[in-house]
Amino acid sequence: MTLLRAGALRFRLTLLAAFAISALLAVAGVAFSYLFEVHVQRFVVGELNTHFQQLASGLAYDTDGKLRNRAVMSDPRFAQPQGGMYWQVDEVGQPSLRSRSMWDESFSVPTPPTAPEEDHAHVMPGPGGKDVLALEKLIFVTDRSGVDHRLVVTIGMEKARVQGTISNFGKPMIAGLAVLYFTLLASVLLIIFLGMRPLKMLRESVEALRMGKATRVGGEHPEEVAPLVNEVNALVEAREKQLERARQRAGNLAHGLKTPLTVLTATATQLAVSGQTERSSQIRLAVDQMRDLVDRELARSRMAAGASSHRSPLLPAVERVVETCRRAPRGEDITWAVDVPPRTQIAIDGTDLLELLGNLIDNARKHAQSEVRVTHDGRYLVVEDDGPGVAPDKLATITRRGVKLDALSPGSGLGLSIVSDLAEVYDFELAFEKSSLGGLKASVGLPALT
Repeated sequence: MTLLRAGALRFRLTLLAAFAISALLAVAGVAFSYLFEVHVQRFVVGELNTHFQQLASGLAYDTDGKLRNRAVMSDPRFAQPQGGMYWQVDEVGQPSLRSRSMWDESFSVPTPPTAPEEDHAHVMPGPGGKDVLALEKLIFVTDRSGVDHRLVVTIGMEKARVQGTISNFGKPMIAGLAVLYFTLLASVLLIIFLGMRPLKMLRESVEALRMGKATRVGGEHPEEVAPLVNEVNALVEAREKQLERARQRAGNLAHGLKTPLTVLTATATQLAVSGQTERSSQIRLAVDQMRDLVDRELARSRMAAGASSHRSPLLPAVERVVETCRRAPRGEDITWAVDVPPRTQIAIDGTDLLELLGNLIDNARKHAQSEVRVTHDGRYLVVEDDGPGVAPDKLATITRRGVKLDALSPGSGLGLSIVSDLAEVYDFELAFEKSSLGGLKASVGLPALT
């Protein structure tokens, strides 16, 4: 299907090659036909000239002054009525001397030669109304009394016989050109295939980079493609540096805002102690909103901008997050079930993977009664718990920023919202439903890399 697309380079090159080969072979066919026709006509004229020499050597005047032909023509067609080969000798004021094949007809010579050096060869009407390719020459024959006579000798051959030879040549020539056409076209296709192979290898390398199977575009590439490879690698490196600088700025921002927010929280506490509870509540609300907004934007800035060229091991990340959650409140009382193949790798940045797992697993810890299960079946990462779950009509709202279905549980309600942001950035599937354990089941479409 790729080859059939009008925009495909291979299709355009093949179409251009087919058109060029067709045009060249068409011109070659016309040229070959013309050259062969000229060759045949020259050959026929040469044959006619041979017959002329034979005829001219036998022309003589007898004792009565009449012109006679004493030569026996080698071609028997001269003796057959309308046999296809003809000769005629004309003298001004005298009846024409003709071959038997002329029967009772004669040539009407349009332009008789005026000198022995002149050879006239042209097509003119012959016996039976058929066109004849004729050769005309002027000779002088001396009779017995020593008088020179001007004789115009015409030797002709039916043109249909010449055309038949040319037509017989045309059929095998067309067949040969057809074979040559398909041979050249197959050769061009092979050349295009071999010539496009470096681009195919480059596409596969870029795809491996995109799928996280490689960190750079590698391999040996022709010097025409090497600059593009260098630019792609430079772009990847620049993006990684830019992402790292963004994360550093995010960390600096978080550190810079921590002190002012702490001061505002302390101020709110002092106001509450002094009895100004309304002002204290307003400040605390503003501080919480600022903290939530900062936490959300910091989490987004740490995301790798959808860079699926990353390749991260899944099991170590899951074990690290589970171990952290085990030390959190109620973590020791929960049974942690992890079923992830040891060598599973997925196309996501390592930091983003920890962010994703941390929010999903920690959310499951907060709501689980006694069990949290983390699995990966090769296509989906699944985190589920045996908690109270979420009502079906509330599933669509749990990823909204700041939404907490359980007001008594700790946290700001940003965890699943950040997971939703990661799903949007990386364009993976995210679904929530009721778990077989009874609680919430989160399914993330992150297939294992091969």
